[in-house]
Amino acid sequence: MNFLDNNYFAVMDNLNQGILILNANYKITYANMMFSKIVKTESPDLLDRSILAVLPGFNTNYLRNAFSAALHKNYHFFFSAVLHQEIIPGKAKFNIRISNLSDVGEPYLLLEFQDVTSEYERIAQLKSNIKQLCLLNHELIDKEKQIQRLAYYDTLTGIANRALFYELAKNLVQTSKRKDEMFCLMFIDIDRFKCINDTYGHEVGDQVLKCAANIFTNSVRKSDIVARYGGDEFLILLPDIKKEENCKIVISKIKSAKTKTVTCHGHEIPLSFSIGVSFYPKDGSNIDQLIVTADHSMYRVKNQSRKNTPEDSWPVADWQTEKDCLNKGPHELQT
Repeated sequence: MNFLDNNYFAVMDNLNQGILILNANYKITYANMMFSKIVKTESPDLLDRSILAVLPGFNTNYLRNAFSAALHKNYHFFFSAVLHQEIIPGKAKFNIRISNLSDVGEPYLLLEFQDVTSEYERIAQLKSNIKQLCLLNHELIDKEKQIQRLAYYDTLTGIANRALFYELAKNLVQTSKRKDEMFCLMFIDIDRFKCINDTYGHEVGDQVLKCAANIFTNSVRKSDIVARYGGDEFLILLPDIKKEENCKIVISKIKSAKTKTVTCHGHEIPLSFSIGVSFYPKDGSNIDQLIVTADHSMYRVKNQSRKNTPEDSWPVADWQTEKDCLNKGPHELQT
């Protein structure tokens, strides 16, 4: 069928894509109804007009060379909407194909304009959905981290809690057994903590616990584990020590810490700690045995310290000794 046949034009007028036929001078010899809608111009008003005037976006060296190659060398070209949005102004997006109508005698160019606006809108919506899913995923990850932190870290001091300690300790026992290594467990109790709590109140008691946790954390290596066991009791794990005397380095750092006081209403409350130790595998083959041994060791240290320290030098407050604190109820201490 000759493309100049009216039946041919009638078929192209019913296509859902824009169709242009250009002569060798790039003037429009045919424009179907869809192309008229694209450029908002009636078909008769487009005839014999240069495509470069109707769509100035084509007026570039690259696109003019494409016209010439298609016309004289029978090349075929495809221009995607994403790379050539400037060809057709407006929000609509079109993929454009250029080919040669070489079988009709005279050289003509066929230009096809495929509207892909809806596809791009779906892609944009898909990108938006993916972005929202990514944000939601990040929020879920953050929530998961918060839940994990609540499950495994002490909310007051920020250090590991008992649950996390047991998980890490279990792994450490297995690793030490496999590698035939020794590790140390330290059981630490804050001296006179109940008395401090009853005398100055729970807020000061919380400050004492935070201060203690900071002292312990700053006294160990990054590979060591500091945990709050409960109340005023703390545990420290020192993995892969070569000899038992190594734990004395940590004990010395704890005792010599510069921030071992908490201030309350002008009173400086000095802190001291009783520390017991046990060693794997000498003192136990599992973590519970090691805790019991270190706990007993800690109480021996605490009792010996009390025997060796004069009662009037126990630093709870300027006017209050530990004996008074233990003998009186909290309501009496507030007077």
